[in-house]
Amino acid sequence: MKKRFFSLGAVILLVLVLLAPSARAGKANDTLNILHNIELSSVDNYFNTDRLGVVLCHLIWDSLLYRDFKTGEYKPNLATSWKWVDNRTLEFELREGVKFHNGDAFDADDVVYTLNWVSDPKNGVKTQNNVNWIEKCEKLGKYKVRIKTKKNFPAAPEYIAGVMAIYPHQYYAKVGPEGMGLKPVGTGPYKGVEVVPGKSITLAKNEGYFAGSPKGKPSIGKLHIRFIGEVNTQIAELMSGRADWLWRVPQDQAEKLAKMPKISVETADTMRVFFLQFDAANKKGRNSPLNKVKVRQAIAHAIDRPTIQKTLVKGASQLLHSACYPSQFGCTDDVVRY
Repeated sequence: MKKRFFSLGAVILLVLVLLAPSARAGKANDTLNILHNIELSSVDNYFNTDRLGVVLCHLIWDSLLYRDFKTGEYKPNLATSWKWVDNRTLEFELREGVKFHNGDAFDADDVVYTLNWVSDPKNGVKTQNNVNWIEKCEKLGKYKVRIKTKKNFPAAPEYIAGVMAIYPHQYYAKVGPEGMGLKPVGTGPYKGVEVVPGKSITLAKNEGYFAGSPKGKPSIGKLHIRFIGEVNTQIAELMSGRADWLWRVPQDQAEKLAKMPKISVETADTMRVFFLQFDAANKKGRNSPLNKVKVRQAIAHAIDRPTIQKTLVKGASQLLHSACYPSQFGCTDDVVRY
């Protein structure tokens, strides 16, 4: 088996490869061994902010909608159809016959409970910005719900199709975030087998994954994710055959690995944007020169971004001219450039 290694945080491609027919795992045990350099604070989708959390969300859980990463099109997932009733109201017809990993049947109660719980600031989810536009979610029938937004929010489908996982309401009401983090339960193509905090996460193929999902059927029997922070140890694991897939390895190491015959180094775009943020509003409580636009412009002008792109990351990135990623909803790169 030719081992795969990603030099960038290729979340999108990682998810697609794991679900695609061409994905490869060890033939002996049908297991893909993955190494990640940062341990998750929690496997609960709403209580972690790491990029691995995005991957796990798509693997363990489902959202009402799914965004095709190639075309940008929104597709039915746990919802079979949706429509805007007015500028602040979305209605969804839900998919029937879907089961959670614990055997519970999916219906409107799960959607209403999940979205109302995570959007309540009192519950302290870490991804509050993803859900704080929701005023309330209402049940219209066993398989029909309505989401009301606090104000006009045309980006709602984008957020819903992202990492807005739907939880089994009875299970989550019983175990809460801590229990979900240790024994995750969703409707997704992979189900949680074992979570060892700080060490590993093991997932297994959901043989009963519902037909018609835009994600497709899972193709690998088991995914074993281990947390190893030191890159040299990761590479040693790869070379010894105890790992099949590395992620977030420095560019210089990627170049060395690319020369080895049994290792494939690949890259893919993500929506992660690295930026320098100024304290223009004096939030630190001092009279900062950064509140002067000319100072901020001078600093921005002094940073040679093309050289950084060429020498630091060896071209493995692209320069952005807007405060968003081009494929994001509503983003435009048609701005004044300096």
